Amino acid sequence: MKFGRWSELGCGILLVAVVSACSSAKSPVLPTPAVVVKPASVASVVPTAQFEKRAQEEANAAASARASAIAAAAAAKPAVAVRKSEGPSLPAGPAVWLYVSPTSQAYYSKTGIDGAARSAVWETFLRKYKIPHIRVTSADLLGQMPSHSVLLSPSNAALSLREMAAIRAARERGVSVLSTWLTGVRDEAGEWLGFDFMEKALDVRVAGNTEDAEEDNFMIVHGDNPITHAVPAGTRVWLDRVKDMLPLRLVGKNYAANIMDWSRAYSHEKKTGVITFDEQKQANGAFSRIVNLGYPEPVWMSADPKLLEAIAHNALAWLFRQPDAYLSAWPYPHSSGMVLAVEGGEDVAEVDFEFAKRVDSVGAKATYFLLSDSMAKSAPIVKRLQKRGHEIAYFGDKFDGFKDQSRATQAKRMDNMQKGFDDAGIKLNNGGGFVAPIDSYDKVTEELLLERGIGHYLSFMDATEARLPFFAKGTTDVNSATIVLPRTQPGPEEATEEGDPDEGMQNFLEEFSLSQSMGGLSVIRIPTQTILSQPHQELFFEHLQQRRGKMWMPSAGDVAQWWRGRAKISVRLEPNVKAPILVVSVQGSEPVRDKASVWVNLPTSTSRLRLESADMDDPTPPVVSLDRWRSGILLEGLDPGEYCWYLYFDDGVSGIKN
Repeated sequence: MKFGRWSELGCGILLVAVVSACSSAKSPVLPTPAVVVKPASVASVVPTAQFEKRAQEEANAAASARASAIAAAAAAKPAVAVRKSEGPSLPAGPAVWLYVSPTSQAYYSKTGIDGAARSAVWETFLRKYKIPHIRVTSADLLGQMPSHSVLLSPSNAALSLREMAAIRAARERGVSVLSTWLTGVRDEAGEWLGFDFMEKALDVRVAGNTEDAEEDNFMIVHGDNPITHAVPAGTRVWLDRVKDMLPLRLVGKNYAANIMDWSRAYSHEKKTGVITFDEQKQANGAFSRIVNLGYPEPVWMSADPKLLEAIAHNALAWLFRQPDAYLSAWPYPHSSGMVLAVEGGEDVAEVDFEFAKRVDSVGAKATYFLLSDSMAKSAPIVKRLQKRGHEIAYFGDKFDGFKDQSRATQAKRMDNMQKGFDDAGIKLNNGGGFVAPIDSYDKVTEELLLERGIGHYLSFMDATEARLPFFAKGTTDVNSATIVLPRTQPGPEEATEEGDPDEGMQNFLEEFSLSQSMGGLSVIRIPTQTILSQPHQELFFEHLQQRRGKMWMPSAGDVAQWWRGRAKISVRLEPNVKAPILVVSVQGSEPVRDKASVWVNLPTSTSRLRLESADMDDPTPPVVSLDRWRSGILLEGLDPGEYCWYLYFDDGVSGIKN
């Protein structure tokens, strides 16, 4: 997550000057935003019971939909040009118009809320990254906003009818909007209006807040997303609970983050969206983009400023329609990954081989973590599993945890474990994989795994803040690195053990879907000789079948090998008078084997990305369409070296070329 100042491209849009991981330039230090004094007394912005009413409505709707589902399942510009007006000088070029509503300021003052915090945070941020901006307090001036500007509305909870009309008119002209927390829920007299303005003008529905869930204090970020791509998939971002200014539960067309507890526990009864985004075509043909941040500015005081700044930076870049480039977490065409971890606390039986056939049928491969104590008996079936392409890995010597055992005891157990596999004639690739029984391991366990050259191991969710693989601490050689795969959600058997099994299974599938939409890695644990009912197995495999084109489902070893190869590729986007330049560096001694891809944010939904090599001897890789906002550049087959391509964005409708 490295980003720097903004500069202007020849095509007239803004571009962030990205700092490359291999650049000689040092990464910018990201200081905490200016401290804002927390109010001593905060009055309620939303009337009592309003959120409870909305939450109950959402719960009833979710329960109804759920019953049906179960039944059916049976970018720094150095200077900004200004134009004269009767008021202050206004930016003529791309700029952020920070609208600090006097109606909201008056309301906050009357109720004892420090309204200055909402604008101070943004002014500090915009100055820090030298993003062109102007602070506006008059609704009349919003009528002079150019369509290529971004309107930033910081927690403008109270708005007059005139202000609401000005914001609507700006969107109709094609102005893009970044709105935070509550907007226009009260009138100029401070009377409650409800969420109608947010739904109609900002394309978002408020389903409640986190008042009824004291543990839901973490924003879980989506990775490889147009709005939040600088933050790894599934990253936890702490959001403090500011009295009467709690994060919202938002419902929108596209999500960039969800509000959950530390464990990311999912419940179908709660709406969890906290950042939404979309783009709408207006009546006059103009397109207006919108990003809604469902948290207020005071949370910046206690959250990790680097993470909130990265999200704000990405969001503004997308709203400004500036190109952005980032290396995808997964091989094309996949946008998420899954590892099916079959853990063998019992002997491997014929039923497990039949289960493996079902795994094959949906285009997946499983990783069987097995005990060495049972390997001699299980070896015939294990070898058949290997022939079908499934991975065999270590589950320890016996079904007993490693945590808090002495180093000598753990080392002896690992020696016995490896010997048991060798004696049974079971050979493992790349050092093999490992998971500790009942997730019982400690730092000693991890050190011993590295010493023995274990290629990968499964960890508990506390090993990382994100939902992606990572390099084990102490790894020195990327080619033989030990990769850690975090398990961040329960498996289907765990989900169906308590309460209504059908409800539990449906909840598991919905949580699984959310993890996929975040672009993360889902490690799904199922025991050998599974007791998961046949109907629930059918639901599980149907779920995998429906997603096989977008969710990568290889063995754990293949994921680890992909992560090693991906680490040899770096990407940066540089401003240039002619066109932005994409610089891709491939390290090592072998060409890119997997379908690594660079994802590029497009200026418009009709843009078509075209590459032109800066060096006539460099190859021009294929370009594919990913969605309405992004294209992908496929890097497979590129030899080690550095490559530079100019990025051109041809308008697919008008034929205009930038």
